Amino acid sequence: MSHFQTLVVPIIASILIGHWIKLYFDRENRMSPRPDPSSFSDSSQIRTTTLNIVLTADLKSAVLSGHVDIAFKRVNKECQSLVLDCKDLDISRILDQASGEELEYVVGDKFKEFGSPLTISLQPSTNGVTVHYKTSPTASGVQVLSPDQTFGEHPYLFTQNQAIHARSIVPCQDTPGIKTPYTAELTVDKPLVAVMSAVSVRSEESESTTTYFFNQKIPIPAYLLAIVIGDIVSQDISPRVRVWSERANIDKCYSEFEDTETILKAAEEVAGEYVWGRYDLLVLPPSFPYGGMENPCLTFVTPTLLAGDKSLVNVVAHEIAHSWTGNLVTNANWEHFWLNEGFTVFLERKILAKLAGPEEGEAVREGAHMMGLNSLKYAIEVFGKDNPLTALNVNLDGVDPDDAFSSVPYEKGSTFLFYLETLVGGPAVFDPFLRSYIAEHAYKSITSEVFVSYFKSHFPNVEVDWRGWLTTPGMPLVIPKYDDSRQQKSIEVAKAWSNGDISEKERESLSSKQVISTLTLLHTYDDVTLETVKQLDSTFHFGDSQNAEILFAWCRVCIKARYSPIVSKALNFVTTQGRMKFVRPIFRDLFSWKEYSQHAIDVFERKKSFYHNICRSMVEKDILAHQANA
Repeated sequence: MSHFQTLVVPIIASILIGHWIKLYFDRENRMSPRPDPSSFSDSSQIRTTTLNIVLTADLKSAVLSGHVDIAFKRVNKECQSLVLDCKDLDISRILDQASGEELEYVVGDKFKEFGSPLTISLQPSTNGVTVHYKTSPTASGVQVLSPDQTFGEHPYLFTQNQAIHARSIVPCQDTPGIKTPYTAELTVDKPLVAVMSAVSVRSEESESTTTYFFNQKIPIPAYLLAIVIGDIVSQDISPRVRVWSERANIDKCYSEFEDTETILKAAEEVAGEYVWGRYDLLVLPPSFPYGGMENPCLTFVTPTLLAGDKSLVNVVAHEIAHSWTGNLVTNANWEHFWLNEGFTVFLERKILAKLAGPEEGEAVREGAHMMGLNSLKYAIEVFGKDNPLTALNVNLDGVDPDDAFSSVPYEKGSTFLFYLETLVGGPAVFDPFLRSYIAEHAYKSITSEVFVSYFKSHFPNVEVDWRGWLTTPGMPLVIPKYDDSRQQKSIEVAKAWSNGDISEKERESLSSKQVISTLTLLHTYDDVTLETVKQLDSTFHFGDSQNAEILFAWCRVCIKARYSPIVSKALNFVTTQGRMKFVRPIFRDLFSWKEYSQHAIDVFERKKSFYHNICRSMVEKDILAHQANA
């Protein structure tokens, strides 16, 4: 800071401190007038219009340093300050973008997981600022991996900004209610390569570094800003699709995902034109905490999808579907997250039906909806059926959106849409409506009320208990009658296995997907004996499967039956990949097994540096919840 700032900042701080105390109080009591309770910024006063990000990466110190140019428009012409979200950022100076004059600013106290408000005092003529800063080595949205955590000889950096972690990488209005295009320059040490959630424009080399230039012309929310730096290579699948991974895995990744262009074309038939230009797929190291992340132009996926038989590529269909629902039509804040994920699951299954063909497509779609109910039931069991976070619309005042994350917005949301589809007359009627909904609200951020209004305008005579569906916690008000013909084989085999009727020939007739379904169903039964599990293990050796979904489902069956030989395999599984879908349920299952509860906690404590910050903090909260209830 300048000497002038040193004098003036305490004065500004004393004026603002009362405002921020009131802001925090209001947050806790749902009185805040701001459009997004997860953001300090207020888009009703001022809105970011463009970002230009210029950063240099130092993977040894795990720090990104540089500046961001932020242009904005004042919704309220009398607005005299720009409030941005930031989290653990080291701000060195802030300039008026046009004049170069230094501007006064205050970084407020850190508030829970939300970080701090960065309040910049504006001149009447200011319409853009340049913020010089560097990130923290412990930035919540960044994970830097040492070479021994990768498949190569170099460190690796990736970001994961959903829901509110972009503020740990760049000061911004970190809310899905604000969408901006961005350009970026990213300088990295050779021989590392940088990619972002944007189109790569060009690169410039010096003796020891390479600077990569990117352009994302379509406005996106901050959580879709993504960076990867590593010793990565790519292989083209089609003129607009390529797969990226570390060198050692590229052939395996290409083989697994070579049908991505086919999936993308099927998605266009369902949802309309793909507007993002490129669709690149990047397979991250094992610590990535999700199955996939729909960053525009650069979808992230977990290596746990590398089953060798393409049986898990439905995750790719899901991330492709986000190109329309989530990335184009976005929830205005995280309280309406189901508009993102519920619609995407619904659209994903439409795409899978299209790929399956007219004869089997509908049965495939409805079977997937039926199986999705299992993960929904589990989520509601964990939260508690009366927990308000199991509603579709939730109150996130003072609540970290990561704490609210579960399969509820995914599966309860898609169930609601399937129910609406049945009310209006089925897919032949609902599909054109869905496509028109996407076209009408593309490039916008909306609330549930906007969707409800749009539905009512198209189907004025259809009666829906909107309040009940959107605000009632627990299972959906209505479970549609799904076509279970595609699941009958799994249902029959699961029932036979639960009764101890185990046939090796029967297993040979099951596809990988059917094995997953069978084991998932088996886990829901309460009468599976320890002797049955021993027999299944000696007959089929599911614990040796290279398919992560099969191994996950098998571990849960065994733990429920208290089959102790699975413990070491289960712990190895959850400490060599960090996908929360697998890690949290298996740790929770082991915590509930008295003989191994402390052992599981001890293993996590020894291995927790492997996990991404999001996964690590969530498991730590699971441990605290277990200890509180013990």
